[in-house]
Amino acid sequence: MTQALVALRNAVKPFLADCEAGDRVLVAVSGGADSLALAFAVLKEAQPLAITPVAITIDHQLQENSAVQAEKVSKQLKEMGYGNVLIEKVVVTTESGLEAGARTARYQALAASAEKESAVKIFLGHTRDDQAETVLLGLARGSGARSLSGMATENGKYVRPFLHVTRQETEQACKELGFRNLERPT
Repeated sequence: MTQALVALRNAVKPFLADCEAGDRVLVAVSGGADSLALAFAVLKEAQPLAITPVAITIDHQLQENSAVQAEKVSKQLKEMGYGNVLIEKVVVTTESGLEAGARTARYQALAASAEKESAVKIFLGHTRDDQAETVLLGLARGSGARSLSGMATENGKYVRPFLHVTRQETEQACKELGFRNLERPT
């Protein structure tokens, strides 16, 4: 196992260690390297603990072929070994902007799916690179010192185990595993 794969699997271990045998966890997967690497790491580390990971991809329906792309992500997750893959279609409102509307719809779908699946945690694939972008955008918006905290590693059911992992590490792991990057713009 390569250094990148070890780093990714080690990153998810503490969050799965909090779970009990028989628990279910939801893994959000866009089809990009970060979320595919997360899906792989959670799947491999959950199996020996008798934890069931459920993958979910969100179809924002903002592009003409978004349903086709969601199916491609689902197929790749099933090939990876996921027995349960959800595709949730959402309706994005734009009152607060397209990006904010997509984020709101996505988190609502994740919360509803976690409840339906009785998932104790929702894994998100944000990396250290995403964290840096979040801080910089917050500062640019004038959020001041508050934006220096960035995203929380854990916030209720939501966990971001890759916040200390770089995007380069997730891309390297996906390359080594032969995963195709299927991410599409929102």
